Amino acid sequence: MRVLFLSDHFGHAGGVIHGATRYFLTVLPKLQERDVQLSVAFLRESHPQADRLRQMGVEPKFFGRAKWNPLTVWDVWRIVKRERIQVIHAAGMKGILTARLAGRLAGVPVIAHLHDYLPVPPMLARPLRWTSGLATHTLTVSREVAKFADETLSIEPARTEVLANGMVIDEIEKTPVEDGVAFRNSIGITADAKVIGIIGRLVPVKGHDVLLRAMPGVLAKEPTARLLIVGDGPDRQLLESRAQELGLNGYVFFAGQVTDVYAALRAVDVCAMPSLSEGLPYVLLEAMAMGKPVVASAVGGLAEALRHCENGVLVRPSDAQALTKALISVMTDHLLADTIVAGGRKTVLTFDIANHIDRLVTIYLALAAGEAVPPRAVDNADHVAVVADESVTLDDDQAAKTPTSTEAGH
Repeated sequence: MRVLFLSDHFGHAGGVIHGATRYFLTVLPKLQERDVQLSVAFLRESHPQADRLRQMGVEPKFFGRAKWNPLTVWDVWRIVKRERIQVIHAAGMKGILTARLAGRLAGVPVIAHLHDYLPVPPMLARPLRWTSGLATHTLTVSREVAKFADETLSIEPARTEVLANGMVIDEIEKTPVEDGVAFRNSIGITADAKVIGIIGRLVPVKGHDVLLRAMPGVLAKEPTARLLIVGDGPDRQLLESRAQELGLNGYVFFAGQVTDVYAALRAVDVCAMPSLSEGLPYVLLEAMAMGKPVVASAVGGLAEALRHCENGVLVRPSDAQALTKALISVMTDHLLADTIVAGGRKTVLTFDIANHIDRLVTIYLALAAGEAVPPRAVDNADHVAVVADESVTLDDDQAAKTPTSTEAGH
């Protein structure tokens, strides 16, 4: 079974990674273990993190084309013909568009895989809509992304399947506690600090500014609290200036880009995800697998995967006051924290990598044989906990309040 996996780029400039990078590193080596003759290609230039993929036995090709170079269609067509590819599995908007066109020219079925629902520029959205019928099957990481695929990209819901990201859970759980201690020491956070961590690219959609605005209130109640910001991106200088304006010098630590995300997660006590929109981020699943309580915005895949005060705490996006109260509750109410950690561990088991790989292989086999993709025995979306409506439709006072363990019935 010969499959071409195609995407826009492996990661961002300067060695910065994103959620899709984590997907490549997690899933592609596992596919090769399942009798899939896998070819991997990226439209843009090479990336430093690609060496990690090579170490795991996957040799990616990088076309190094400019962002809008139409010759990428020819690049992909040549690989399909030369390597007798049977299925193209494409991610990233330009990767999906290129795969659709090359797949049509070569007569090969295409899977479009959507990992988020960020705004698409009109000059790209239009051709994506025009070519929506050229993909045989579409995968999305959450219901919210599936809705985006229908409303923005004109992809028929009948050809869309929700398939959440898969995790190598054992690998995450066995990360030594000592790795977290060493990570704290490396950036100067003391052992007695209560660390709130946010891991992700430094861009507006991740909500770092909201978290910074929440920190003065957190510190008023918890003076030992510290904020660890892991990742890099175009907003770093702006966020560093914002931290100074808020008087947070000595309380906020910018770790920059790290290669060992699991060590960074071990270093935190609470994982914050105040995003303005999300597909289904890897760091959410990794935090739950590692036993870290999660406080997150009730948006996208976060709202689908978390139940308020059962396996996480949800707040309205952009609400710094609600975020402050939620963080304080999780940091001070140990019974509540223990409850959502236990709930998170139970939830993340449904995202085991084996289930994800099994489904991909089933889809590949069907498409390679020219058959319809068989329905799942249980729809993947049924494994994802849905946020209770009342947790996101409360009035202002209630929405900012997180129940204590007694109020939550624990």
